Amino acid sequence: MWQALETKARFIAQVMSGASTVRRAEDIGGQELSYAEVKAIASGNPAVLTLAEADAELQRLAVLKRHHADEQFLARRKRRELPGDIARLEHRREALAQDIATATAHAREPISIGERRYSREDASEALALRLKTLPTLAPQTHTVPLGIYRGLTFGLVLHPHGAPEICVEGALRRCAQLARDFHGPRAILNAVERLIGSYETERAKTIRDVGIAQSQQRDYEARLGTPFAHTGYLDELTSLRHQLESALSSTAQQVSDATLPDVGAIVERLKTLKATHTLEAAPERTATRSIATVEDAITTRIRQREQAEAAPQPDDEPPPVAPPPPAAPPVTTPEPPATPAQARPQPWAPPQQLRLF
Repeated sequence: MWQALETKARFIAQVMSGASTVRRAEDIGGQELSYAEVKAIASGNPAVLTLAEADAELQRLAVLKRHHADEQFLARRKRRELPGDIARLEHRREALAQDIATATAHAREPISIGERRYSREDASEALALRLKTLPTLAPQTHTVPLGIYRGLTFGLVLHPHGAPEICVEGALRRCAQLARDFHGPRAILNAVERLIGSYETERAKTIRDVGIAQSQQRDYEARLGTPFAHTGYLDELTSLRHQLESALSSTAQQVSDATLPDVGAIVERLKTLKATHTLEAAPERTATRSIATVEDAITTRIRQREQAEAAPQPDDEPPPVAPPPPAAPPVTTPEPPATPAQARPQPWAPPQQLRLF
């Protein structure tokens, strides 16, 4: 039964791997190692169990090696992409700083609508007249310049389908979408004020993004080119595993006492090798730490529960111990009155009526 499960799990593991280039699933795999171990235990041969454990260890090493290869590929890709991302973020940071300086220098200037300047109250009426000249439907997406506010030009982006956008442009162009039903002069001026007022927040966010991108670049450069930490262990374990498989197959074909010591020696070498190399010691971030914290948490809760149960007994339990004994006899005395409850089936009418039938 376990051998059948092992065979099924082998090709199912290939189907679930998601490799689009593989069109056939052959009778090999690694996810069935738990079934192989159970089969080895059922065989009664310790060497077969050691072989299954070696296969399981090789499977874990193969997963770690693929993970290391994925990390190296990601490091190479990020090393190519991050310099351009950092340059764009730095350009955005400098452009935001320039626009902030422009808006601060022209904070007291009136609003320009077209070629004339207006106060904040009069600008709404002038902007309403300007909006009336715009077409109701836009055949294609285009930007309509409206005026200048605090030294930065602003305009309306009309879309053939969808709500219009308000854009503020200086060294950097920033846009915000307006509501489909509320895009009058007051809504436009409020949106322009919100965009200019958020420049400081956007600049602080960009500075943080630059720092994150630079730290990622240093991290990926440090990871790039690092070899797989368990290469020697993988090669030696693979060699010993093949030797043990060959020894077991020769023992099965020709039963001779000369081959048994070889199997035992290989088994001991495998056990020693596995004891001296622990996969948890690899630069993985969560393996050892998560297991240790779970075990520590369980042990801590057990000890706290024992202390909580042991602590109140000498202080609080002795006084109430005296009242419980008298309470025990009444428990036995009401048991006889429970006999009337046994008399309930006697006056029960349905069984008597059934007997009549």
